[in-house]
Amino acid sequence: MAEAALVARTRSPITINSLAAQLNEMGLMQGDTVLVHTSLSSLGWVNGGPVAVVEALMKTVGEQGTIIMPSQSGNLTDPANWSQPPVPKDWVQTIRGTMPVYDPRTTPTSSMGRVVEVFRTWPGALRSGHPTTSFVARGPFAASLMADHRLEDPLGETSPLGKIYRLNRVKILLIGVGFDRCTALHLAECRRWPDRPKTLQGAPMLVNGKREWVQYEILQELSNEAFLSAGASAIASGMARVGKLGEGQGTVVNMRELVDHAVGIWPDNYST
Repeated sequence: MAEAALVARTRSPITINSLAAQLNEMGLMQGDTVLVHTSLSSLGWVNGGPVAVVEALMKTVGEQGTIIMPSQSGNLTDPANWSQPPVPKDWVQTIRGTMPVYDPRTTPTSSMGRVVEVFRTWPGALRSGHPTTSFVARGPFAASLMADHRLEDPLGETSPLGKIYRLNRVKILLIGVGFDRCTALHLAECRRWPDRPKTLQGAPMLVNGKREWVQYEILQELSNEAFLSAGASAIASGMARVGKLGEGQGTVVNMRELVDHAVGIWPDNYST
């Protein structure tokens, strides 16, 4: 959204302190571990932009809190599978052979927003090693959560999501986005439908110091309709708390409660 449009719909400047105060009102506090998804434009005109949002999050949870964000790089995938847009078949081998290797320090996120792009380079932030489906975290739990992110299990039990779930008291914060963007529900998806078809994927990686095109299988992605239904049910039951954030709104929910709830209400059959 153009900056002039943001200014026009903002009643007063959104600041680090005003955001932190609203996050407190929504139930976030010092020492929390929080998995964050953001739409910067939903907040209105923020003085300091994405830097201010990260500062507000850190001010809210403090140095004993841990902030986690999905930092996916979906462009580091097999071009043979690309559909938005597809590429000519005779390009595929060239793309595979020349695509830059994934590097947690330098590989940008893809379509994840400006806030996580700032956060992934923040001093002390650590990023997991999955070339496509990484997470980035800062705080006491960051190192353990980001370690050993297996290729074949990007969002399942051994992934950062599985580890985050086992911390128990983790909160999910959705800033201006819906539950269709709630990455934690992929863990529920893995639990509810573990036998769904798999997709062959690939990415360029360093193996013993040399660039290789590495192929691996992952569970097929499903429709986000199930995510939206789980979110609507969580809000209706009072499990999820919706509040004002800037000129938009945010949602806070306990991750373990949401994942367990989704597994419990989703049907036996899945839809792609």
